[in-house]
Amino acid sequence: MKKIFLFCLSVAMSATLYAQTGVPADSVSADGLMSFHGQRISTNDAIPAEKLSEKLGLLDLEKVEDLKLSGSVEACCQAKGCWMSMKINGEQEMMVKFRDYGFFVPIESAGKTAVVQGTLVKETTSVEELRHYAIDGGMSPEEAEKKYTEPVVGLSFIADGAVIIEEESEK
Repeated sequence: MKKIFLFCLSVAMSATLYAQTGVPADSVSADGLMSFHGQRISTNDAIPAEKLSEKLGLLDLEKVEDLKLSGSVEACCQAKGCWMSMKINGEQEMMVKFRDYGFFVPIESAGKTAVVQGTLVKETTSVEELRHYAIDGGMSPEEAEKKYTEPVVGLSFIADGAVIIEEESEK
């Protein structure tokens, strides 16, 4: 009986160890100025999100894969960091979601610089989803209901990886 118990225990422990190897854990750079989320990406060769239109000519864009953007995080989900928004093309904001809900960013990311790599898509966001994001971002349900009355067609980004960059003075 003792051997069966030990065997079952070792199988369970092995299964637990193997199950944890699928998604890389979040990490922080040695100097503490960058945090990495999802797939580990570099910050090199990112297109500034503010200049997205002039770099890609977005008039009839439907989808751009394997794109790397950098820019300021305008807002972030305050519940658990499951989305953020970045300003693009001057005044327009782009929703950034994380592929398969596979990782999150710190809820304190608003105002910081981010680099994201993944797929840019044109999509329609429903009124219900817009209100949900607004409430997650800190808006009251009443404000969200007044502000969002029609679906919005715009650009969204599905990130495979993200880097949040801290300012030197914040450390």
